[in-house]
Amino acid sequence: MTRTAVGFIEAEGFVPIFDAVDAMTKATEVDVRGTVRLGGGLVAVAVSGELATVEEAVEIGEETARAISGRNVKSIVFASPAEPILAIAGDVTIIGS
Repeated sequence: MTRTAVGFIEAEGFVPIFDAVDAMTKATEVDVRGTVRLGGGLVAVAVSGELATVEEAVEIGEETARAISGRNVKSIVFASPAEPILAIAGDVTIIGS
């Protein structure tokens, strides 16, 4: 059974995240699970799909967000996420402010 990989990108502001989403979805076949305001100006996006695709999308998204914002951008990919991580990716509003 193949499990869905999930990835998250965090940046300052919606514009870098929206630009990252645009770049990721044009270049790969990931599912965008949602965006959420984390507080302190931070915004995150969650994506899911096959592992190699999620890894590629997150790399593209992180580079795009960093180029737009000029600030630190963080990301993480879960190759075989635990159920709580799948739940967060399925409804990112659980972590939002």
